[in-house]
Amino acid sequence: MQDAIASDPDEKFSLGKAAPVLGVSPYTLRTWVRERKIPYYKCGRRLVFSRRDLEGFLAQVRVQARV
Repeated sequence: MQDAIASDPDEKFSLGKAAPVLGVSPYTLRTWVRERKIPYYKCGRRLVFSRRDLEGFLAQVRVQARV
């Protein structure tokens, strides 16, 4: 997964490509879009996700380990 989000921060993903980057199904990602849990762009009927937004979302939902 780290390799999937390690290059161009301005790269854009379709819903089908963004879901595996986050490790979820496209159905789950659509649910998060509908609930406004993740940032996205809408071009007509197409949903588009930026690499930067996906990285920010992953950082936001990260849970710290207990030590």
